[in-house]
Amino acid sequence: MAHPFSIKEIAHQAGLSTATVDRVVHGRPGVRRQTVNRVHAAIRELEAQEAQLAMSGRKLMIDLLVEAPQAFLDALQEALRHELPLIQTAIFRARSDLRARFPVEAITGALERAERLKSDGVILMAPDAPPIREAVARLAARDIPVVTLATDMPGSGRSGYAGLDNHQTGETAAWLMRSWIAAPDPHIIVTKRNEGFRGEAEREAGFRQGLSRLCPGARITLLVQGKEGPDFACRVAETVGAAPAAGLYSIGGGNRALVRAFAQAGLPRPVMIGHDLDPENRALLAEGALEAVLYHELTDDIRHALQVFLAVHSQGAVPMPVNGTPLRLMLPPMLAQPPKLG
Repeated sequence: MAHPFSIKEIAHQAGLSTATVDRVVHGRPGVRRQTVNRVHAAIRELEAQEAQLAMSGRKLMIDLLVEAPQAFLDALQEALRHELPLIQTAIFRARSDLRARFPVEAITGALERAERLKSDGVILMAPDAPPIREAVARLAARDIPVVTLATDMPGSGRSGYAGLDNHQTGETAAWLMRSWIAAPDPHIIVTKRNEGFRGEAEREAGFRQGLSRLCPGARITLLVQGKEGPDFACRVAETVGAAPAAGLYSIGGGNRALVRAFAQAGLPRPVMIGHDLDPENRALLAEGALEAVLYHELTDDIRHALQVFLAVHSQGAVPMPVNGTPLRLMLPPMLAQPPKLG
């Protein structure tokens, strides 16, 4: 494996021991495939970051720890690649651990690793669980700033939040839904991915509150995917088949699977509002299979998080940004022009 980086540098980037990296680099057995992949990913990240080394300024190593659907993870990586080189005040390098399924104990372990490696900052998207809160508090006690992404963890000691006002976002979805559904007492499905994510709970609460005000006769059925996997879309379709629904507010994603499940069951598709402007949702909008997508620009979120880190490490010389990033809306007629980063 030809590369210009030292074992120590790769180990620091990967968050592994030098002995483990040495075994991987020299092709010796006894290393798990997942660990080998982490070493290879670290080398790729070092190569991508090499162009930044000529820049002046302090070098800051940050950790990205995110549980989200794969489409979101792909978009987040793209936003990170776009934003890191634009920050001239300091040179940011990132260790990324992005997973579609990230158990609480694994997230806690990753936060402990960031503490052990003296990370300069952590961007965290995770369930609001006590062990994670405790790990965030320990990082704060060590002056390692944590910025929560998309789903907040107030009172945990985190330094900032980059993402939507999720309650307001849910209320916006309710307003849109009511605008498109004429029935006085409609049945509405709300789907969530994970009960542990505060952001999803806040969106649901905002949606319920908004709909109760705009359409008091509406009936809401909540369905949570949890660990169910691909069968979840079929369960949603079965629920609609048993009790026809006029609308579906998809907080947790998986919209292509939901549309496919309705078609396979021979059911009319409800009015659907989704989240995140990833390629899948963009395609569904173009096909007329989604009415609207509520989203936030991940480049805004990354820029916000980096500004928080700069504010902390500059001891106030760089101003601390206000929490949150703007809510955006995409409708099918707005797809004429391709999206631009930044």
